Amino acid sequence: MKDKLIFTAEDFLKLFTLPKPTFADFCKNIQILDVTDRSGTFKVRQDLDGFIKRVSKDGTKDTRQDRLPLFKQKLYQILVTDIEHSLTEWFNSHGKLPENLEFYFNIPDSDICSDKVFSGRTNAKYGKLSKNINFVNYYNTKKLWTTDSEYTFGLLRIMVEEFKLRNSLVGPAFFDQICQYDGDPKKFWLAFMIGANRPSTFNPATYKGILDELFTGETLLAPVMGWNSYQIAFYSSKFSKFIATDVIPDVVSNGNMLQREWENLNQSKLFSFGETTKSKSVELYLCPSEELNARHNFINKYKDQVDAVLFSPPYYDLEIYDSDDQSFTSYPDYTVWLERYWAETVKLCEAVMKPGAKFGFVISNYVNKDKIMTTISQDMRDVAARYLGSPEHYRVQWSAISTSRQSHKTRGGNFEDLWLFTKK
Repeated sequence: MKDKLIFTAEDFLKLFTLPKPTFADFCKNIQILDVTDRSGTFKVRQDLDGFIKRVSKDGTKDTRQDRLPLFKQKLYQILVTDIEHSLTEWFNSHGKLPENLEFYFNIPDSDICSDKVFSGRTNAKYGKLSKNINFVNYYNTKKLWTTDSEYTFGLLRIMVEEFKLRNSLVGPAFFDQICQYDGDPKKFWLAFMIGANRPSTFNPATYKGILDELFTGETLLAPVMGWNSYQIAFYSSKFSKFIATDVIPDVVSNGNMLQREWENLNQSKLFSFGETTKSKSVELYLCPSEELNARHNFINKYKDQVDAVLFSPPYYDLEIYDSDDQSFTSYPDYTVWLERYWAETVKLCEAVMKPGAKFGFVISNYVNKDKIMTTISQDMRDVAARYLGSPEHYRVQWSAISTSRQSHKTRGGNFEDLWLFTKK
């Protein structure tokens, strides 16, 4: 369990063992990774010299072979001479918290819904908190395979500790950028991050906007915690009680620390300025949602208390993270997963919801590891409809365009479905 909430650049640098080889030894050790590797061991395709010799073409404008000595010198600067600076710059772009904690507890109201479509990018800066406090788990999350060799932290570690490079870094465009390195590694990191696997996080401002637009009441339930983003949104919402569960221990620990920070902040305001703040209570569980009743007598404890359920459930096998209780690990067969994880979760939620309470979840179809477009959105909708009737359909738009560089779950488009049910 974590002992503090905010993750810093100093914490980040401590994650690595940084070698300091001579330039000659460095050049001998540079290798290019195999992009087709699915072993999880970061297999090497070829040494740098052999790779460049093989891909450089005679009679063309490709001058990588001639500039290879310069490339090695600049790479040595980035990964050895300037490595602490290089890593700090990466962290500043992808992990640093630019505002104080109070900022993230005060998400402004905004008009993010138009024609049943919610904007996923409005005030996206509030999502930086969930990434920061979950930094290590977040960037160690794998995609589609437990043996994924393209997840961000694995690629980062193998590069800075063993000098094994993604092949994209030696492609013509990025080869040129490295040769032009002038002490600013931003372009280098841009090249590194293209295609690196990392999970998506739900924008807390979008979550708050959906709550404001579609839900009412006092008590909010989230059957997963979404890297703490739902709880962050809760503090700016009209709800006063937040109940949630997750299977990642640090996420639950972060949630309890967030609540203590919120209480301390508002207690300080009360004493200093005489302000009145609406009480906010949080009750968190480290437990799979489908096991909540068996382990915690959840239905008896909360029966007819919940006004709203809103979350983005797991995408079956899309994201693989460090937990013994991940639903995909527990139920690797998809049809079994739909019944044992999803149907049981929906039934539990329905049992604790008040009549008239609303149940919403955000999901989209995605291309699975067999290169097949799934029907998970419709499948999960149909299971929920067994217990809650027919839903209303909204959508969440995460970007203005659709590209191959988007996260796996939105590559088929830039929208996710929001299915909204009402308990009779």
